[in-house]
Amino acid sequence: MSREQLHTTYSERIKHFAEAIRQQTGKINLLSLARLAALVASVWLVVLGVKHHSLLFYFLSAGMVPLFLVLVSIYNRHKEQRELLRQLKSLNQTELSCLDHDYHSLPDGSEYADTAHPWSHDLDLFGTGSLFQYLNRTSTLKGENLLAGMLSKEPGSVAYIHQRQEIIADLKERIEFRQQLTAQGCLVEEKAEDYGDIAQWLNSSAYIRKHRWLFFLALLVSALTVTTIIWGSFNASMFWFLIVLLVFNLTILSPFLMRTNRYQVLISKKHQLLEGYAQLLKIIAAQSFDHPELTSRCLQAQKGMKEVRQLSRLLNAFDQRLSMLLGFLFNGFFLFDFIMMYLLERWKELNQQQILEWIELTSWIDAMVSLSGFAWNHPDFALPRVSAEEPTMECSGLGHPLIPGEKRVSNDISIAGEKVVVITGANMAGKSTFLRSLGVNMVLAYTGCPVCAQKFNFGYMGLYSSMRTADSLKDEESYFLAEIKKLQLIVQNMESGKPLMILLDEVLKGTNTTDKKRGSVGLIQKTLKYPVRCFIATHDLSLGELEAAHSGEVVNYCFESYIKDMELSFDYTIRKGIATNMNASFLMKKMGIVD
Repeated sequence: MSREQLHTTYSERIKHFAEAIRQQTGKINLLSLARLAALVASVWLVVLGVKHHSLLFYFLSAGMVPLFLVLVSIYNRHKEQRELLRQLKSLNQTELSCLDHDYHSLPDGSEYADTAHPWSHDLDLFGTGSLFQYLNRTSTLKGENLLAGMLSKEPGSVAYIHQRQEIIADLKERIEFRQQLTAQGCLVEEKAEDYGDIAQWLNSSAYIRKHRWLFFLALLVSALTVTTIIWGSFNASMFWFLIVLLVFNLTILSPFLMRTNRYQVLISKKHQLLEGYAQLLKIIAAQSFDHPELTSRCLQAQKGMKEVRQLSRLLNAFDQRLSMLLGFLFNGFFLFDFIMMYLLERWKELNQQQILEWIELTSWIDAMVSLSGFAWNHPDFALPRVSAEEPTMECSGLGHPLIPGEKRVSNDISIAGEKVVVITGANMAGKSTFLRSLGVNMVLAYTGCPVCAQKFNFGYMGLYSSMRTADSLKDEESYFLAEIKKLQLIVQNMESGKPLMILLDEVLKGTNTTDKKRGSVGLIQKTLKYPVRCFIATHDLSLGELEAAHSGEVVNYCFESYIKDMELSFDYTIRKGIATNMNASFLMKKMGIVD
C-alpha cells in the first residue's frame, strides 16, 4: 500500500465514522424522547388511577417503570457506542496528520527522557519532536510504559527481534482490530496509582478470612429478612421483627466497620477501570491470530475478560455501601459488608496470581499495536535483516524517519570488517544527522519495526552513544566531566567483550585541540581491541590518517560542503574519503564577524 492509498484509507474511515456518529446521535435523541415519554406516561397513569380509583391504571403505571429502565439502558449503550465512534474518528484524523509529519500535538513522552541513558537522549527518542511522539498510539498507561521500555532497552537476542518482527507482521494488516483496541483503551479512565492500589489489595489480608462464620451469619440474617418481609405482607404485625434484625445486625457490624472502610479505600471505585480492561480483553479474545505468541495471549484473554468483568461487578456492588441510605439498609437487613467481602476475597483466592498478568497482557498488546501501526504507515520502509554473527554492515537508502520524505536525503554505506568509521566534514554538512539516522534505525530494528532504508543488514550488537552530553548544575558537573563519564561507561561496556555499535560526535569538545586529538586517537586505538563498530564524526581531518596506519580496521567517510559564487551549499551525501572543504571561516567572513 502506497502513502497515497494510506491517505485515502484514513480519509474514507473518517467519513465512515462521521456518518456513524450522526446516525448514533439520531438514535440517542429518539431514545431520549422515548425515555421521557415513558416517565411522563407512568406519572400520568398514576394521576388517572387516583382520579378514577382504578387499579388498572396503577398496574399500567408500574409497567412503565421496567420499560423506562430498559430505555435508559439502551440509551446509555448507544452513548457509549457514540463515544467509541468519536475516538475512532479522532484516531484516523491523527493518523492522517502524522502521515504529513504533523504530530507535535501528541504526548511527547518527556517523562521518559533520561540524559544519562546510553542512547535515548542523543537520539531524541523522547520529548518534543521525538520518535516516541511520532509512533506512540498506546491508550493505556502501562502500554505507554512498555512502549517506552522497548525504545530504551536492548531486546537481548536476535531471536527476540525476529519474534517481534513476526508479531508486528501479524498485527499490522488488522487495522480494524488495532483501532478498536486503541479507541476502546482511550475510554478507560485510569490513574497511575490505580495499579499500586490493586496490587496492595491483592496482597492484603481481610478479617473475613479468619472469621468466615460472618458470611454464613449474613446469609442466615438475609434469609430471615426476606422471610419476614414475605410473611409481613400477609400479617403486618410481623414487621416488628425487622427492627429486631436491624438492631442485631448493626451491633454485629459495628466492631468491623473501621476495618471494612480501610479495605474499601484500597479498591474503591476501581470497577470502571476494570470494566474498561474487561472490554479490552474481550476485543483481544475475539480476534483470531496467526502467530503462536498472539494466539496464546488470546486464550489468556478469553478467561481474563470474564474474571475481570466479574470483579468489576463485585466492586461496583460493594461501592453501593458508600451511599449512606443504601449502606444503612443493606447492612441493617442483610449484613451486606460481610457478604461482599467474602465474595471479593473468594475471587482474590481464585485469581490473585493472574489479574495483573491479564492487565500486563492488555498493555503488551497495546504497545505492539503502536509498533504495528508504525509499520503499516510506512510501507516504503524495509524490514532489517539482523543476524547473530554478521561481520558486515550494509545500509542503502538510509534516512531519518522523522524527516519528511520530500526533504530526506538518503545515504548508502557498506562496512566490511572495519571496526572504526571516521566521518569528517564541515559544520551542518550532515554528520550528526547521519549518526542519529543510524541510531534511530537501530532502535527501530530492536523493536521489530521496519526501518527508514531500502536495506539495513547488520549483526546484532548493543548500542551506546555520546553525541549530546548535558552538564548538571545540580550535581556540580561540567559539560566536559559529563562527557568523560559517558565515555567511561562506553569503555567499561566495551571491555566486557559485548558487541557494540558506538556513535560518537566530536569527542572531547571541552578541551584544547592537541589534547582532543590525543584523546580521540587513544579512544579509537582502544576500540580496535574489541568486537565493536564505532562511528566517530569529527572536524579534525588529521584523524583520517588512522586509516593508513590501521588498514582494514579504520575506514574514512565524509560529508562535503561547497562554496560557489559566495554561497554555501551541501548535498548531505556520505562518500568515502576525507572531507576537503570546511566552512567556519567562510561563514564568519560572510557574516562580518572577521575581515
